[in-house]
Amino acid sequence: MNELNDWRLQSCSPRYIFLRKCFFILIVMFFSMVTSFTSFGQTKERITLKLENMTLEQVLKRIELESGYRMLYNKELVAPVKGITIQVNNELLATVMDKCLDGTNLSYTIKENTIIIAKKGAENRMKMPTTIVKGVVKDKKGEPLIGVSVVIAGTAMGTATDGNGNFSLPVKDSTGTLLFTYIGFKMQRVVFHRGKELLVVMEEDLSELDAVTVIAYGSRKNRELIGAVSSVKADDMKELPTAGFENLLQGRMAGVEVVNQSGAPGGGGTLVVVRGYNTFNSQFDEPLSNSAPLYVIDGVPMYSFTSPRTGTNTIAEIDPSIIESVEVLKDAASAAIYGSRAGNGVILITTKKGKQGHSTFSANFSYTGSIFPKAPKHYGGMMERNYNIAALKAYRTASLFTGEYPNSIAEGSGFMGGQYDYFWNKGNPIDKNDIKALRVLQDSLNPFYNNATDWYKEAFRTGKVYNVNLQASGGTELIRYMVAAGYYSESGIMLSSDFNRMNVNVGLNIQPHKRIKLDTRLYAAYTDRSRGKSPNGKRMNYKVEGLTVDPRTASSLTLNSGVVKDKLLEALNEQIDKNNSYRFMGNMGLSFEFIDGLNVRIDGGIDYNQNNRNFFRPSTMDVSTNMNENYIEEGITRNIFMQGEALLNYRFSIQEKHNFELLLGISMDKSQLFENDADALGTPSDYIHYIQGVTSIKYTNPEWGEPQPDETVHASSKLEEKINLSYFGRLAYNFKSRYLFELTLRRDGSSVFGEDQRWATFPSVAIGWTFSDESFLKSVDWLSFGKIRASWGQSGVQFDKAYLAHGLMGIGSIYDGERGMRASGILNRKLGWEQSDQYDLGLDLDFLDYRIKFKFDYYYRYTKDKLWKVNLPSGGSFLGGFSKQWRNAMEVSNEGIEFEVTCDILRETKVTWRSKITASRNWNRFEKSYSGKDEDSFIIGKPLFNIYLYKDNGYYNSQDEVPVYYQADGSKKYLMPMFETQYFTSGDPKVMDVNGDGKIDISDFVRVGSSVPKLYGGWANELRWRDFDLNLLFTYSLGRDMYKTYDIRSLDAYNGGQGGRALYINTDKASFWTEDNHKAQYARLGTLNSMGGMLESNLETVSYMKLKQLTLGYNLPKEWARKVGMVGLRAFITGENVFTLSNYSGVDPEVVSIENGRDDFNAYPLARKWTIGLTLNF
Repeated sequence: MNELNDWRLQSCSPRYIFLRKCFFILIVMFFSMVTSFTSFGQTKERITLKLENMTLEQVLKRIELESGYRMLYNKELVAPVKGITIQVNNELLATVMDKCLDGTNLSYTIKENTIIIAKKGAENRMKMPTTIVKGVVKDKKGEPLIGVSVVIAGTAMGTATDGNGNFSLPVKDSTGTLLFTYIGFKMQRVVFHRGKELLVVMEEDLSELDAVTVIAYGSRKNRELIGAVSSVKADDMKELPTAGFENLLQGRMAGVEVVNQSGAPGGGGTLVVVRGYNTFNSQFDEPLSNSAPLYVIDGVPMYSFTSPRTGTNTIAEIDPSIIESVEVLKDAASAAIYGSRAGNGVILITTKKGKQGHSTFSANFSYTGSIFPKAPKHYGGMMERNYNIAALKAYRTASLFTGEYPNSIAEGSGFMGGQYDYFWNKGNPIDKNDIKALRVLQDSLNPFYNNATDWYKEAFRTGKVYNVNLQASGGTELIRYMVAAGYYSESGIMLSSDFNRMNVNVGLNIQPHKRIKLDTRLYAAYTDRSRGKSPNGKRMNYKVEGLTVDPRTASSLTLNSGVVKDKLLEALNEQIDKNNSYRFMGNMGLSFEFIDGLNVRIDGGIDYNQNNRNFFRPSTMDVSTNMNENYIEEGITRNIFMQGEALLNYRFSIQEKHNFELLLGISMDKSQLFENDADALGTPSDYIHYIQGVTSIKYTNPEWGEPQPDETVHASSKLEEKINLSYFGRLAYNFKSRYLFELTLRRDGSSVFGEDQRWATFPSVAIGWTFSDESFLKSVDWLSFGKIRASWGQSGVQFDKAYLAHGLMGIGSIYDGERGMRASGILNRKLGWEQSDQYDLGLDLDFLDYRIKFKFDYYYRYTKDKLWKVNLPSGGSFLGGFSKQWRNAMEVSNEGIEFEVTCDILRETKVTWRSKITASRNWNRFEKSYSGKDEDSFIIGKPLFNIYLYKDNGYYNSQDEVPVYYQADGSKKYLMPMFETQYFTSGDPKVMDVNGDGKIDISDFVRVGSSVPKLYGGWANELRWRDFDLNLLFTYSLGRDMYKTYDIRSLDAYNGGQGGRALYINTDKASFWTEDNHKAQYARLGTLNSMGGMLESNLETVSYMKLKQLTLGYNLPKEWARKVGMVGLRAFITGENVFTLSNYSGVDPEVVSIENGRDDFNAYPLARKWTIGLTLNF
């Protein structure tokens, strides 16, 4: 904390003081506008003016601004009137208008909040226009379009179509032109005449070039977009009930890799990586920095981590049904304006908003059934018993005296002798714990141990999901609203893996004056994973619904029912494990348009996340102290993020050819982490589940040694704070949307970095050329659109630890009755930003009247100053015992290509079919280390995530083939595994001793591949026929290296002295090495030298394709729906993870670890889900 305070003092530089003053001025402006909100939001009958030598049009605009009334006039009438000077103080509006129009041929009429200026005449005075233009707007299919904007050409007067596509608009003239605009359709100009109703048929805009894409701090038309941005809309994400929206992005965006490493409801395990991996840390530990992108929701950065306390993924706290669109900023040109947090890409989330002109209410209900799609093929019962007994009989250990394996029971006797038969045990009594394990194998007459239990059926169940969403939206010219509520409840396919979420969302967009806008959004959610497993897999403390076991290691011979099960469940269910969280997100923005195109906006936002845990173990379940004491763990974690921003945006055009946009902004944010932890042993009663009081100091009761005192209560707390200050800008220019240029610059300062590294600058520049607009290509009919894009930029990554660069003092040992302090590490005040340089070259092509749309991108990103713990000289013996120090020491690159093709295969037929294919290839490389050498498991020139295995080549067929190592005394030793009571012999795998030390251990691992795919992407299809639609989404991954271990490890009959386990290999049909069978599938019986399956011969190069989503929907004809008072009704059936096509010998290649490629079947499986749902629209 002292370092942070020092930074606050030292940061009072002239630049910082200037920024604070600017920020203070903008805040004053903000409160001034808030103070005058009422006056702008309401019309005023008295105003004050002081104007000199102004035109009438200027005076009218000033009156409009001061009074809140709208002015309606013909510019040609008022333009000639000039030289008006007026000074009034709190004068009636009517008096002011009389003074302004005195001496002119103009008069005015006031009607509600509108002032109409017209020529003098009895037919005009005190009358409103009497002509009403009515009509209906439909698409080519005859379906009414809701919310179409209808505006009188040349004015701001307009309306919007209602729920039936109808509109009604008062106009002054008997004839004129109306403009009709609607997202996804071409603008229509229609001439109206007095008394004639209009039927307007809007044509779909097949080019989508005028559609708007959300970018950082604004939006762009697609034709003017020069950054690499991928987008997914709400229609693409609907009707797939899921806890987190990350799953909905999979396969839909080129360059965005989404991998589900776990199917745990509401938990972490979904990787979202933009353009390659960029971290040396585990993706699922608490990383200092990782490959995760920055998430921004409605302009406010949001938390996106998995809680180490409850295991809840904070992304799962967001209801996907409130999302309007998700944009991913992939290149530096589009993301660099977020500066130090944009190094891994940015994901922009835009929530739904109300629309002017109509009110809607929708209700969505769905029910999902989920199943465990496929368990590993396993074998139990008598096969398990027979194999394990045979393998234990063949069990051998070497003599401690001769170093040789015994050849008979006689040789396998005594303390120094080797083990010849596990059951013989050198003629000694078997350990009591081993007896318990062996009893399962030997006591075949005991009904408790004479079974063939399928533990997968016991540990898994049919899951279910209930999902309800209610949304109401609408609005007028003054205010638009969006209110939503949701309930999501999922029972996972594994016992004790439930997730529940309740949420509300309220959004308001208020425009009290045509130059003032106020936007606000509030979101609150409660989630519960009280039966969830901790994310690190170390705790299994949850309420038990069934006799849960690890199916990989549990013996099928044991019983799974009866009184034993009932009594055990009764005891286990006395444990309590409550895990819940609260989420509150809010933001408010006030904007004021000084003149046309010049806008100032003040934004504030907050993201609050709280995770709570309460665990209680009754005294009857105490097996750790053997003193029958109850035990309690409690903890609270709070994360708070607060942000304030001030933006100035100016858009203008010169001669409608040269188009400019200027953006300037200042941002300040603060984040805070607070943790409180406590645990207690020996509370007064098993009925008290919270720490309220504890008994006196207890003494442990170990099985050996002297009793030791134990503190009954332990408590700790933590508070961390981080502050960021930034200022940024963007300049964009285009000439007729043909030649495009964009420049951004951001200057970031952060409290987390060392004193010399507080500030960093992040620039970017991008250019584009729409070559299809050139005259020399006008005759090329097959080319509808073509654009080249190129960009360069720098962005950064902050590390998560607030005080890593400043150093902390921790609790030390007790000396002379006093507890001391000690440093937590070696200070590094030069610790700074991780910075990335990124280049992007893109090509957009549309063919055959926009029937085929093609996008291609090449990118190269080089990241330097990656964090790494650097080895210190002398092992740190002169540096307080610390052997390592955090430094900016490593460099990584990511290079890749991306394809995206969208094709309207059938467009003008009764059946329409649109298809989209994405494909991405990334080359990830470790480029440089501080030492210039490989570091740990990272090899220069290779990817960050590698697979390391033992190199093997068949089996040793005789003892003579086993390498011999001579000792200093002349004796010889055969090649040994890690266990020195073993050595390699005939029938063992032939494993290479890479370092030649005579022992096979982890130092003999060699790199054999990478678990990162060589190519990945998706194939989405949308087919429509009449009122039916079918959506299919396939995802694929090609060239992933991986290996499975659970099958080989099931052959380990010794199993750490615990007896056998269910088999994943049919041992009755499998061949094991013998003297007569040298070409067997598996090593000899009883070997411990199978290396746990971590052999290169087990490596597989895997490719797979999944039918990730299938949705069949039916929309009730709208005329039928209207008869029952609804706008629409939709029924649908959705399947998820329907099937997988793969060459993998295991179960599901998607959940195999992306970091090390190992499949030990320890991940939560991905469920196959089928959903039925109904959506009602009113």
